[in-house]
Amino acid sequence: MIAQLAHNTIRVDENGDWFYNGSKIFRPEILESFYEKLVLSPEGDYFLADSQGRWLIEVADTPFVVTRVDVARTDSGQEKITIRLKNISCPQTLDPGTLKTGKDNILYCRTAGGKFPARFSRPAYYQLADLIGQDETGDVFFIQLNGQRYPITEEAFPAAHPR
Repeated sequence: MIAQLAHNTIRVDENGDWFYNGSKIFRPEILESFYEKLVLSPEGDYFLADSQGRWLIEVADTPFVVTRVDVARTDSGQEKITIRLKNISCPQTLDPGTLKTGKDNILYCRTAGGKFPARFSRPAYYQLADLIGQDETGDVFFIQLNGQRYPITEEAFPAAHPR
């Protein structure tokens, strides 16, 4: 299937919407397949890759956008933050140690086992904001989870090169 894309343009905008030759891709099974085949190069380029090759895709920010944040208690009483990503059906557990702010104070985390940056949508950011605190100096923001503080640091997120 990906081989058919070699001479066409796939683009992902800053909201995580995918386009093929300018037309929005809506079908969940196609989008999930693309996420499964997604590769981020060390240089910051995104590719779709399968046994037939690799095809560069244009990405405005990151293909992963956090759309929802939920906090729950596990059976053992520990707090757990779950995130939902646009176009991906399975929720993921947030690793609070990966929270970073990028350009324009946009909040990011790592997803897919730390392989990819994910941008927080405005509603997801506000859902998480209730958990964000400031240290005594007022200089460091953090998430407190299960008695541990996770600082939210600044980083040049995402790793990708905007196209």
